[in-house]
Amino acid sequence: MTDPLDRLRAADPARTHTDPDPRSPQALALLERVLDAPVEPIPKRSRRRLIAAVTGAAVAAAVAGFFVATPAAAYTVDKRPDGSVHFSFRAERLKDTAKLNAELARAGARTVVMRMVAADRCAEALDMDPAFPFLTTATPEDLERAPVAYRVADGDVVITVRPEKYPTEDTLAFGYATRTDPDGRTTIVVPAVVRKLPSCMAIPERPNR
Repeated sequence: MTDPLDRLRAADPARTHTDPDPRSPQALALLERVLDAPVEPIPKRSRRRLIAAVTGAAVAAAVAGFFVATPAAAYTVDKRPDGSVHFSFRAERLKDTAKLNAELARAGARTVVMRMVAADRCAEALDMDPAFPFLTTATPEDLERAPVAYRVADGDVVITVRPEKYPTEDTLAFGYATRTDPDGRTTIVVPAVVRKLPSCMAIPERPNR
């Protein structure tokens, strides 16, 4: 007589089920259908969206602040949110100022950078606005009202112009030159707020020692 436990074991599907044979005709037919099924191409929309997002970010950055950097011409121009224009150049490498001056005009700097020449090649006097004399020393008050701040370090000239601080009919003529002195190579700069833009600017004479 069959034991109830034996009957329960006999009815267990786990005991009667056998693993499918992967080499059976049914399994091989199923594999063939899977391999023959067409593969849906990956949509290109995601890549286009990524490119569009990057382009949009670049445009937004360009709108937020005007910035030009041209290593080949050795200058940078950056228009600040407060209206000032920050620019820099490498005096020895800047031979042609036309492109830099075009960028400064685009930024609203009302500034013209001029490569100074020897005094015997430029006899024209600067028509400076008397309200903005060139100061060899300056008080904090003078610096606060000055329309330009600049510094020279290892041949790099760094300038910040505040166009709102001088009359709209005036122009900041920013002269520069390099020369060899007994102490080595020297970069010379002369900023001048002028009522009439000169055709040239002369290199200042060496100070007497």
